Amino acid sequence: MHTKPKKILSKIYKTVERLSIRLFYYLIFSLGSAIFFSALNHYLLSKNYLSLGGVCFPVLAVLFGFTSLLYNRSRALQPGAAQRRALYAAERGLQATLLFLVGIASGSIIATITEVIKFDFLITPETSKTLLIFFIPILLVLYSFAAFFHALRAIAHGTVRLVTIRTLARKIRG
Repeated sequence: MHTKPKKILSKIYKTVERLSIRLFYYLIFSLGSAIFFSALNHYLLSKNYLSLGGVCFPVLAVLFGFTSLLYNRSRALQPGAAQRRALYAAERGLQATLLFLVGIASGSIIATITEVIKFDFLITPETSKTLLIFFIPILLVLYSFAAFFHALRAIAHGTVRLVTIRTLARKIRG
């Protein structure tokens, strides 16, 4: 009779742990997206396309590298759940890479067209309305970030967990 409350507490603990890890990933995703898109907004408003490329191309390189490493990892693992997770993460990484590439390419095309027709982004209340022409490229890049973080969550399955103070002290001691 006294093991039943222990099982209930164990289930509650696992649920809280799972939800807190999920919250951690979504927090990192939200903060990373907000920082990246504030940089995009700043560089688009100031028409500083060289700096915008300096922000976007390293991200593209990381996506390419991450995807290729995941494909190699999935081939190196024995058939089973870990291999399926790695292959799923590699597919999501490839999806993120392609979406990011299409978003950046379409944004570059739109920026080139706005430069050719001398479209001006003046700092006015209408500026946010004129920047809606970049809506689809920004959505593609945002979805790319979401796909990348789903790949991270899939590959980090079971490796990221909450550690109690007691467990941490035991590992430090020896």
